[in-house]
Amino acid sequence: MSFRKEIGILLGVGVAAAVIFGPLWWRPVSPCVFGDMADRGQARVPQALKEIYLDAERIRFGLGSAAVGGWDSLGDAVVTGGEAWVRTTNTRSPKYYEVVSNRYFQSNALVYIAPDVASESSWRPTQATPLPELWSTLAKKFPGGVMFAGYVRLAPLHLIAIARPAIDGRPVPQNAPYYYTRPMQSAPDAWAYVVGIAAGDTDAARPDRNWLGALLNIAAHRDDHGVGLTHVLWLKSAPAATALPPTRAEVASVGQLVADSAIAEGELKLYPVTRAGVCDAIARPR
Repeated sequence: MSFRKEIGILLGVGVAAAVIFGPLWWRPVSPCVFGDMADRGQARVPQALKEIYLDAERIRFGLGSAAVGGWDSLGDAVVTGGEAWVRTTNTRSPKYYEVVSNRYFQSNALVYIAPDVASESSWRPTQATPLPELWSTLAKKFPGGVMFAGYVRLAPLHLIAIARPAIDGRPVPQNAPYYYTRPMQSAPDAWAYVVGIAAGDTDAARPDRNWLGALLNIAAHRDDHGVGLTHVLWLKSAPAATALPPTRAEVASVGQLVADSAIAEGELKLYPVTRAGVCDAIARPR
């Protein structure tokens, strides 16, 4: 082996070690965070975001809040396949509480994976796995957090979605009955496309983790059991092609998966959290 080749190998090892063990600012950004997760819980829309539109085609997948057709439609959202999916919360709309989707959308809080980030591994259930058990399993493997997405069969599926836009400064956690006015949707067996995040470390004392605690809306410390948030596109039937994102014809509903749902089969692609931050080129003023 030549001296030059040995130096090249050593440099490569050094760079890899710096990325893994070095300071936070050295690590690549994943996931991307848009807006302020605390604003989502406190029902605020910052003035700086009111005229900003996001481009779903610049997102691999994501979850949070989204508005299609104006802020008074803001609801629980999934972004995938170049579309933001939401059940519109605009009570004056003829499509009130129906599923709508669009490439361009508004948001006060969104966490997402960029298109150029590849999954590092995957997870498949060996038996029916309740949602909290999934979060716990992934949190133990990825203490810093992991995002996931994929098609799964849920048995059962329980789904809720906000029915009033959280934009008037009335905090959501303290006013859940005001926002969640529609009954939970349920099915004993259903296919869905899920997008979520699991985390074991949401220490509010770490500034780089504040976004995660605010997203999950939980206490800063929860032992080693893991916590998470999962949004879902409920499909009308089993997906025709699991390698492709859902189409409008396939999607029946959208919202937040309730903890007593369980995954019976399917596969989730995993994207470990390295460093959350702002990513370029998805926001456009209008």
